[in-house]
Amino acid sequence: MGGDLDDILDDLFHGCAFAAFVELSIERKGPPDMEATRERAFRYYEVELARRNRLRGG
Repeated sequence: MGGDLDDILDDLFHGCAFAAFVELSIERKGPPDMEATRERAFRYYEVELARRNRLRGG
């Protein structure tokens, strides 16, 4: 089971979604709003993809 969790968190989008969920949970001091989590996860994902493309020279 531990390997499955590692695989999920190694996936870029799932890692972004997890980070967004945790950050919003801390900010709200409870379960975050699903739509806010989704929006933040996509924002993190897009920023990270752009960063990776810049590093590759693309």
